[in-house]
Amino acid sequence: MMTFFWPVLVALVGLALAFVWWPWLRPKAEVAVCVADIDRNQLNVDIFKQRVSELEQELVEGNLDQAAFDDLHLELERNLLQEVDDTPRAATADQPFSVWIPLVMTLIIPLLSFYFYLQLGSSDLLNQPRQTAASQHPDTGHDLSGIDAQVAALKMRLEAEPGNSQGWFTLGRTYLTLQRYQDAYGAFTKVGELVGEHAEIISQQAQALYYLNDRQITAEVQQIIDRALALDPQDPGTLGLLGMAAYNAGQLSKAIDLWQQLVASDRTNVNREGLQQAIAAAKSELAQQGIVYRPQSTPSATTEPGSDSAQSLVSLKVLVELDSPLKGTVAPETTVFVYAQAVTGSKMPLAATRLQVRDLPAMVTLDDSMAMGPMVKLSSAEQVQVRATVSFSGSPGAKPGDIQGVMSPVKVAGNDELIKILISEVVN
Repeated sequence: MMTFFWPVLVALVGLALAFVWWPWLRPKAEVAVCVADIDRNQLNVDIFKQRVSELEQELVEGNLDQAAFDDLHLELERNLLQEVDDTPRAATADQPFSVWIPLVMTLIIPLLSFYFYLQLGSSDLLNQPRQTAASQHPDTGHDLSGIDAQVAALKMRLEAEPGNSQGWFTLGRTYLTLQRYQDAYGAFTKVGELVGEHAEIISQQAQALYYLNDRQITAEVQQIIDRALALDPQDPGTLGLLGMAAYNAGQLSKAIDLWQQLVASDRTNVNREGLQQAIAAAKSELAQQGIVYRPQSTPSATTEPGSDSAQSLVSLKVLVELDSPLKGTVAPETTVFVYAQAVTGSKMPLAATRLQVRDLPAMVTLDDSMAMGPMVKLSSAEQVQVRATVSFSGSPGAKPGDIQGVMSPVKVAGNDELIKILISEVVN
């Protein structure tokens, strides 16, 4: 710190002295030009003579009579007398600058600067060593001591305001940054207790446990991911985590599929530029392995029965109705979700569509074109449960107070029967 301070101090003092000495050191010719004056008396006389000459010409040409000429000539003489200055010019150009002024300033400026710095500055910090790397985040280089102080202050605030869900969420995100994954999981769990089940919160829980388990999708992590996807199949946090996990596991094509699904979504909270860079990197790694990435393609209708492509032709016809006593109690614009999900295991919708109460009764067809992702399709399940939910929040997943109807189990392959669902059950 000292080796940096003194050169900067000398440079600033030198700059200040340069302003002091410049008027003394600049060329004398420049000074003479700056203080030179024009002989205004001679200029006024010349202008007087020119104007008199013009008046005489006007008199000769008959444009003026003798009386007008005399009046104008008299007026010019009066003006000349007023403009002529008989005061002798001050000889400022001949008076040299005193060299004592810059000499005195050369002594005063450094002494005053040093004096005021000792009185008002922080000279005691010069001898303190620089902050060691131990107090910095190993990845970001952030000052951990400062972050720790902010965390402590936030925890004190939350002790006074335990119902502050936004504060708990911020604390959880901070813990993730500090790699305190167990604490992060606890903070996000607290948020869920305060505001209920939301995909964006559950996905943060999954992310904390994923890192806590050495970047592994354990059974517990998978259960949390399934809960998030059941609430919102397009949740950016959940799909981003699945893509990252697939990439770390060497499943590059799967990672690309998930990331491209995010890029193509209509969500505004998606870092599309970062995802595009990740997709390009994954494709580059595939190319180095001699593999050409091919996105999930739509199967041909001419494939043989029993093949994977033939399974994509599976569809379920569903008739959705609202129970008669409820028709006058629900606003017509209220959202209705109709979806199929596996009877056991992951609850991520295999096919889903959105309606409004005003559309009921409605006939819908669920098939692979309505899949939530390339890895989960209706044709991949033998049996499903079909649900229709009136969602007052407008978000996927049944929440307390919503109204739903369920049909389970439903055979998938070769099912041509009409599936009737009556929405009548209030979710507790």
